[in-house]
Amino acid sequence: MVPNYLQHIADATSNDVREVPSARKPANLPAPNITHFELARTLERVNRRFSAFMQSEMTRRGVEEIGPAHLMLLLAIGDDEISVSQLMERGPYAGTNLSYYLKQLGESGYIERNALQRDRRAARIKLSEKGQELCADMTAVAASCHSIVADGPDNIRNLEITFRTLDRIEQTWASAAIFGPRGE
Repeated sequence: MVPNYLQHIADATSNDVREVPSARKPANLPAPNITHFELARTLERVNRRFSAFMQSEMTRRGVEEIGPAHLMLLLAIGDDEISVSQLMERGPYAGTNLSYYLKQLGESGYIERNALQRDRRAARIKLSEKGQELCADMTAVAASCHSIVADGPDNIRNLEITFRTLDRIEQTWASAAIFGPRGE
């Protein structure tokens, strides 16, 4: 249902996006009026549900020492060896939370921390073999869910539109947080 709502936003804000017909959207109903508050609440619910799903899958695999937020951090690291500042740029991590998460991930054996020679306080972080295996497992689980949601060309297109729309909204909110809303 969310993709239909976001389809409406995408259609209203972009000339190059065409509406994809949906069997679930009756033609005689008016398009809903979506506020940014409703959108933010929906995104929070989606995030909570995805986190709960990931937590249950991690528990099924015996991973109990870390949670979904840690998993998202591992996925943000990916195959790279990166600094903490680079990691902060990849996600919504506050410095103190990030340090705490990295400490837990290191103690649990999911990451390796390599101190730099020139400054032992600075470090590069990469996934350990254990971290790589967990990311591969959870990526496979997410891919199986994705295949259910994206079960045809119309649904794949809806997901692409949803992603582009959310990315544009995120950029708008980030810019507005720094410079204020347009027109002020």
